[in-house]
Amino acid sequence: MAYSIKTFYEIHELIVQEIRNKTGLTVPADSDASIRADGTASVVEGLYHHQAYIQKQLFIATADEPYLYIHAEELGSPRLGGTQASGTGTAISNVDITIVAGSKVTDGKSHYWSVVTDVVLTANVPVIINVVADQVGASWNTSSSLIWISPAAGLNGTVTDVSIGGGSDQEELEDWRARLLERKQLGLSRDRAADLVNFMKAVTGVQDVYVYPKRRGLGSVDVAITAVGNPPTLPSQGLLDTAQAALDEYAGFWADCKVYSPTEQLVPVSAIVAGVGVNLNQIEQVIRDYFAELAPAETYQASVLVARIIALPNVTDVTLTPSSNIVPTVDWMHTYWLRLGTLAVSGA
Repeated sequence: MAYSIKTFYEIHELIVQEIRNKTGLTVPADSDASIRADGTASVVEGLYHHQAYIQKQLFIATADEPYLYIHAEELGSPRLGGTQASGTGTAISNVDITIVAGSKVTDGKSHYWSVVTDVVLTANVPVIINVVADQVGASWNTSSSLIWISPAAGLNGTVTDVSIGGGSDQEELEDWRARLLERKQLGLSRDRAADLVNFMKAVTGVQDVYVYPKRRGLGSVDVAITAVGNPPTLPSQGLLDTAQAALDEYAGFWADCKVYSPTEQLVPVSAIVAGVGVNLNQIEQVIRDYFAELAPAETYQASVLVARIIALPNVTDVTLTPSSNIVPTVDWMHTYWLRLGTLAVSGA
């Protein structure tokens, strides 16, 4: 049973009762003794609350943010900072020019990316450029076309075929708290799969971790990772290299370790929906959400998706393709990850 902290009124009454017992005074509310009892009771109540505050900070589950840093220092699990997005795009010019490193592109929504290295453009020949976000954060991940800031004469103002990813925000407070709790509950770090998962999640940019012992034979431990995103995405080569270096340091002395990326297996989906007043956009979102939840090697279950669609308002029936389960392959070469391919939703 939790310790019961008395209220201000209860403390005041205890003090007044002691005064009455020792002096025989009646101690009305406007008396000097009652006023002094109010002052003493307020101090005592403050001390009670201070003790409750101290108790709150002693435990990871209840500690405020500043004190979580102290717990994290003890457990060796600092809060993960954000990462900068990077990627490529295609630039084209109608004259021979050089795009210097540091030239900027934008999406027109206060997000900016800088060109990494000098790029030489030949007239009317598309060239791939490498860019990196000016700030950390997931908002800098994009696949939309970008525009140049102060483009040189002859340079097409639009960057096309953009593929920028790998950016992530600072770790959410409650996600960090959950990771610290898991680390403390695991206790002394050993060679358990749970220890490995907890360690790999401390690598900035890693979202999910899947451990496959003996995948390449005895003495091997392979770890598939996904990158931070909503939904999670495939990791970049830079993230794979960082995670590999961390894994080698952690477990390289007792196992042949390898960090790798799952292999996307795109699943084309079509749904013909029966019903009056059906919101097709809502059905599309349900399908997208279902595939976003699938983990690498997890089976596509048509019956689950059908049940979610039929549960929507006004839907009476649905014909879904594929209509049977799809089990992704997991072997020493690949760990397939079912992702949504083309999507077509229509009314019956």
